[in-house]
Amino acid sequence: MCLVSLINPDLTSAQRARQGIVTLEDARLFYEVVGSGDPIFVVHGGPGLDHEYLQPGLDVLGRTNTVVYYDQRAMGRSTGDLDPSIINLDTLVDDIEMLRQALGYQRINVLTHSSGMFIGLEYASRHRENVRTLILMNPIDAGAEYRDQEATRLRAATTAEDSTELSNLRGSEGFRANDPGTLSQLNRVLFRRLLRDRERISELSLDLAATTARNGEDVSRLVELSMGEVDWWEKMLTVDIPTLVIHGRYDVVPSGVSRALVDALPEGRLSVLNSGHFPYLEDPDGLQSALSGFFVELSR
Repeated sequence: MCLVSLINPDLTSAQRARQGIVTLEDARLFYEVVGSGDPIFVVHGGPGLDHEYLQPGLDVLGRTNTVVYYDQRAMGRSTGDLDPSIINLDTLVDDIEMLRQALGYQRINVLTHSSGMFIGLEYASRHRENVRTLILMNPIDAGAEYRDQEATRLRAATTAEDSTELSNLRGSEGFRANDPGTLSQLNRVLFRRLLRDRERISELSLDLAATTARNGEDVSRLVELSMGEVDWWEKMLTVDIPTLVIHGRYDVVPSGVSRALVDALPEGRLSVLNSGHFPYLEDPDGLQSALSGFFVELSR
């Protein structure tokens, strides 16, 4: 059972159309809806982030679709106790289903970013009848096969300045106290290595909410713990829905990761964009074109 409450329900569709809270038995989920049309539910990465870093870039999808953002449990403006029974893969998957029901959508498209792919894949596996398409934007390795390649690429993208700044930030009092400003700056250093043009890092919304900064490390630990020894390659065989895998040509994640995903998914397709890990920032036209082409192809 859940309850829905609205925040700023009178905003026009040209703005953020609607914000609200879905109240569950053991958590409260903040959501934000942009645009109109066929719904796309956006599953942010992390674990240990909230949806803010995806805006305003992905808002452009609201021109043709209803884009539904939400903050995962204990992140951003959502709540949830830092307990293994509250924060785990099962509850994160259930939250998408509860949100879908609360907002009254019959079938949804699910777009994930980075590590959000695991939640999206699990949701699509369990709720096949409610998912029209799955879009894995800049997925990470589902196993360990490409770990060494990625580590090599990440080292190459890390400058001496990055290393010094990361060391200073991690040794600071602000880091130990989970200060939002300190952790936001840490993410800027970490994420600028993932961009095709690292000078554009200021264009990403990386000012962490106090809740995200305070809970991020614990949430990440709990989610990863709950995933245990899941064989994700085996899991993909059960995701028999149209799936678009989007890879950034300049991402530190090797292209082999995305190609292996496409090969493993029964209805996988691949689109390679001229971006790093954040295509909605560095190749928005390419992203829109890839999604539009995907949807048009399926409608034929």
